Amino acid sequence: MAILTELDADQISRVCAAFGVVVHSYEGVLAGSVNTNYAVVTTGGERYFLRVYEEQDAEGARREAELVSVLAGLGVPTPAPLARTDGAGRTTTVRDKAAALYPFVAGTIRCQKTVSEADTRAVGRALAAVHLAGERLDPSRGLTCPSRFGPEAIRSRLATITQRPLPSEAPADEVRAAAARIERSLDDVLRAPPTAPDLPLIHGDLFRDNVLFHASGLALLDFESASIGRASFDLAVTALAWCFGDRLDETLVTALGRGYREIRPISSDESADLPRAARLACLRFATTRLTDYELRPRGLGVYKDFRRWLVRLDAVEHVRGGLGGLLCA
Repeated sequence: MAILTELDADQISRVCAAFGVVVHSYEGVLAGSVNTNYAVVTTGGERYFLRVYEEQDAEGARREAELVSVLAGLGVPTPAPLARTDGAGRTTTVRDKAAALYPFVAGTIRCQKTVSEADTRAVGRALAAVHLAGERLDPSRGLTCPSRFGPEAIRSRLATITQRPLPSEAPADEVRAAAARIERSLDDVLRAPPTAPDLPLIHGDLFRDNVLFHASGLALLDFESASIGRASFDLAVTALAWCFGDRLDETLVTALGRGYREIRPISSDESADLPRAARLACLRFATTRLTDYELRPRGLGVYKDFRRWLVRLDAVEHVRGGLGGLLCA
């Protein structure tokens, strides 16, 4: 969302040199919601994407970089981070934070108004490929772990809203009322146990800005939220991110489900779990929108409104037949 860690030319050059890249120019990128990102151009004109991890520690960043590298080797359409020239992995450190360098992918991010059935069908196929690749991972490598955004983490984030002063520009009463609503809804959702088993890997954050469309297909980006988890949750997140403008577009959801099922079936347990998973997805992202954007001063980067996910929460509770009916149609 911002340049939270300012790097000077020498620091960026040293980071990139660890991966054998000589920097000619660079600029900050106001994208994403958590990390600091820089676009880097080499003396030969090649382009790279430098990520400085703001929340994940060195081990979390290492795990993500190695996971993405393995997934790329298994056929998932994602750019693999560069390896260090000294053979010491795919991450380094700058200003006491982990960093990784990715090849730049030239492509287009779809705006909501231009998303087509062909787009969501392709995204569904790519998501299914991630889930199938996860089942081929070597468990001994420890490339996946439980989500950093589970129910207790959501509760902890909500608690910070009442425990610290809000920036002057934040609508304090509305923010605190939203936090209270989310906590009540979370209690309600968690009363019903999930019906679907965990998969070894879900993406967890397959929003439109994490997919680049290019001439030969698409590229999936940002596996920072990847974890052990349920296909139902990942499908719900993706459907609500791609198929919701002012309302849920059922045609786009159906195309997403068809694309997914071309690669991997949706089990009856996963279908039955989708209404619960959709509510949980809304609560997760409404919470992180609150803590990532309302607890920080405005003007640091792109603002993402928590209210959008409360609107989605209202909507998924009234979908005829639920998301399961649409994704399996």
